[in-house]
Amino acid sequence: MKKNLNVRLIPLVIVLIFICQGNIFGQSLIAPTASFSEQTSYPVFPTNDKIYYFCGQNGQLNAQLMAQSSGASVTFTWDKFNPITGAFDFITNATGTTSTQSGLADGCYRVRFTDSGTNYVFRAWVFNGFVQPAATIINSNCQSFQLQGSATGAVYQYYDLSTRQLITLDPSYRYIWLVNNVPFSNIQNPFVIPPPPLNTVYQVNVTDRGGCMQSAQVTYQSIVPKAQFSWTTDQKADPQYTYPEAPVNIMFHNESVNADQDKFEWFLFKDRGVIDVQSKGVTGYDSIMTTLFDVNPTYTYENSGKYMVKLVAVKETPNFTCRDTFYLPDYIVVDTSLVKVAPVFTPNGDGINDILIIKTRSLLSLDFQIFNRWGRSVHHFNRNGYIPADSDMAAWDGKIGGKIASPGVYFYVVNAVGRDGKRRRKKGFFELLR
Repeated sequence: MKKNLNVRLIPLVIVLIFICQGNIFGQSLIAPTASFSEQTSYPVFPTNDKIYYFCGQNGQLNAQLMAQSSGASVTFTWDKFNPITGAFDFITNATGTTSTQSGLADGCYRVRFTDSGTNYVFRAWVFNGFVQPAATIINSNCQSFQLQGSATGAVYQYYDLSTRQLITLDPSYRYIWLVNNVPFSNIQNPFVIPPPPLNTVYQVNVTDRGGCMQSAQVTYQSIVPKAQFSWTTDQKADPQYTYPEAPVNIMFHNESVNADQDKFEWFLFKDRGVIDVQSKGVTGYDSIMTTLFDVNPTYTYENSGKYMVKLVAVKETPNFTCRDTFYLPDYIVVDTSLVKVAPVFTPNGDGINDILIIKTRSLLSLDFQIFNRWGRSVHHFNRNGYIPADSDMAAWDGKIGGKIASPGVYFYVVNAVGRDGKRRRKKGFFELLR
């Protein structure tokens, strides 16, 4: 019988150990309002305890512990560890199924009670946490600046309960920088490259090991410009062609930000093809065709080609003169030369195909003649310094001496010089129908 009794006592002892550690029947010491918890790491004392963190402002006592029984009314005895004596000093007694101690200062607290004949002892450390962050800007120049984050906060210290050795916990500050509420860096002191061209608010969120978080802000006063522009033309668009013809007026629309209005520089480059030919074997070749200084200039491209444009915007401050450069993402393309004559037209007054149109693109000069079957000239247009609007004057309305010409086949001769340097010569026939 003694042998069987000893066998049964072994699991009974194990059950009692778990009861004393904490939560088999609900007996416990908890901190429902804590923001974070972790375990101590005592150098000597054999059993580690919970550490509870409570976040708030500097000077606030938000720490709170709650002891609870299994449901029976018990007497809770509360003590606090005294690091000078190494003993626990009595605080108060309370009777009930639970006991809550609020407004606790930092330290280790112990609660003792007897429940159903079993003695329980629980301990926990509490810390009233807070973070006070700061944000500044240093090393600001035209290329970059540095955000500098720092923080002070609660000092988290506990003692070994056997030796009273002081253990100081690293606050382990974590930094997250945001701009426009969007995180962009988790480095404490990140560089911003390049700086924004607008005054910008940067926010740093600092969180410590206890989960306490606060924010600080700093405003970057921009000293840099951002160059940007677009362009349009007043030339009437032709759905048959992608590019405008020469000559063409290009209006540049300055969309720069934070730049001085009297310091813009526009660099208009020569035709890409011309640069490729002229720059071969030439050291220090100047590819700039002209430079403009207006805010929103207009420039007339006289010749066909592919042209790049660069805008430099400037911002002057007492300590810096910062520049930004913007290139068009693609060339301004001015169309090559072209001459076409319609094969037939019907000058019958019905409003459809009543005029013999000569289609031209990017011409420098045009000589256009029409002859009847006997070789007599019935229409002649000649113009040096030809422009797009001249194509209407070059067209033939089908009249000779104010009267509609006889139906039949007519002969044309075109001699033209394009603004791309090419000579355009064409001969052919077309038919006049009624």
